[in-house]
Amino acid sequence: MAKKSFSDFADFQRHMDALGMFHMRLGFERMREAARRLDIVHPPAPLAQVVGTNGKGSTAFFLSRLAMEHGFSVGLFTSPHFLTLRERVRLNGLPASEERILTWANTVHPVCHDLGLTYFETITLMAMVGFSAERVDLIVLEAGLGGRNDATSTWTPDLLLITPIGLDHDQIIGPGLENIARDKAGAIRPGMVVVSASQAAVVRDILEQEAEDQGVIVHTVNDIAGMSAEMHAHIQAWNAIAPALPGHHQRDNARLALAGWTALALGHGWPVRPDACEHALTSRAWPGRLQRVSMLPGGSPGVSPEIILDGAHNSPALETLNAALHNLSIRPDAVIFTCMRDKDLAGMAPLVRQLTSGPIFVPELPTQPRSRPAWEIARELGTQARTASDPATALALATALPAQADGPILVCGSLYLLAEIYALHPEWLEA
Repeated sequence: MAKKSFSDFADFQRHMDALGMFHMRLGFERMREAARRLDIVHPPAPLAQVVGTNGKGSTAFFLSRLAMEHGFSVGLFTSPHFLTLRERVRLNGLPASEERILTWANTVHPVCHDLGLTYFETITLMAMVGFSAERVDLIVLEAGLGGRNDATSTWTPDLLLITPIGLDHDQIIGPGLENIARDKAGAIRPGMVVVSASQAAVVRDILEQEAEDQGVIVHTVNDIAGMSAEMHAHIQAWNAIAPALPGHHQRDNARLALAGWTALALGHGWPVRPDACEHALTSRAWPGRLQRVSMLPGGSPGVSPEIILDGAHNSPALETLNAALHNLSIRPDAVIFTCMRDKDLAGMAPLVRQLTSGPIFVPELPTQPRSRPAWEIARELGTQARTASDPATALALATALPAQADGPILVCGSLYLLAEIYALHPEWLEA
């Protein structure tokens, strides 16, 4: 007989580990039945959902910051996590405590243990139970890898933000950009406000056709219905103001979040204060997004090598990373890179080689069964690549190199690689 409650957080963690983080079962039947049993069929607060391929986490983070700076309490759900699943469920910017997580798990599991919920479904339901219990003013849900069949699409949001859509997870969603776009477009439903980032023509056409079928309009950041000239000018001003997360792509993510907050504010009679918006977008960073850290606290170039941590894990994200580094006049001396088996390594390899003229260290990820073998990645990358037994060894090899031009060491290719690096240096997660 299945256990119906957990004695402590470690007991719950063992249950989640047994479910398997990457195990998937498409379909909404389990989620809808679970939501019915838990009495959360309808969102307990205004809800914003963020779907897309890249930039979802940053956009969700920016939107939560905007709400918080306007005095609202916010429940933020993101994935994956780096060190603890508590990072996925945040209350006003802080990971939920073990005590809260355990309470919410013991709310969900006793009534839903027979449904065969996946890891992602379980944590999504726990987040919604928790946000309801905490009576937050706004809920922000980052979708997992889809739209139409994503667990976060169980509830119809007030606001749907669509970040740039590109090729990723096509082995699960379906081959080609059109299939991916159709799946993301499946999150569009009647009655919601939809705001999209700039998209490729084929993606834009698919989104607009789905929106027309659902009786809604896909807005851009510049055409929110009811937006005043002052609000429009404020959003446009972000072309010249850098948010806390570096790179032009993060300006786009910040503008998308700002447009989303404006749409929510117009719909609910909430304020949009320029000072609060500016502070929200410029005062806090989000880990693993062109994050610059030093190997030693207070270290400086020439004394302690600089490390750049970035979660780019597919071809569109690596293209964006290359452009961002170029615009920032940064040329890494070395790169630490690996990727998962389901990624397009052949498409990613030339983009990785463009990142540096120096060595590329490819570590094994012994804790990740989905990771691609280091020798296979190194073979595709060519003569620049060197394998390493694990991320700690790769980091040691990279930092031991003589500096060529005061360039940093770049770590990219997988959020799970970043998780291993953060486990070695947990202080960087809060840097």
